[in-house]
Amino acid sequence: MEEGVTIIDLINRARQDKLFLEIEYAKNSYEKSTRVISDITPNNEYGAGYISAYCHMREENRTFKISRILDARIVKRSAERATKQLFNYEFDASKPIFNLYGDVY
Repeated sequence: MEEGVTIIDLINRARQDKLFLEIEYAKNSYEKSTRVISDITPNNEYGAGYISAYCHMREENRTFKISRILDARIVKRSAERATKQLFNYEFDASKPIFNLYGDVY
């Protein structure tokens, strides 16, 4: 992070200019995690000091507590979001299908 630039400054810039932000985040378990986020919006659902953003690691919208963001920097990424890989499963009619209770169909 540049000297004199705060994490709030970077969040606001990324939000206004629709940029991608790489953050180092302290999780509840006191582990550190590096995430790339985009589509940042303020979120007051849990009180002041939270943002919602699309997390490219989890491939879904997440809420982040700003005070847990340890470091941040603007990164260049394509505007395309990663699409989740679907499980490639081919149905085999010769195999039985079971429900939750073990009934065969």
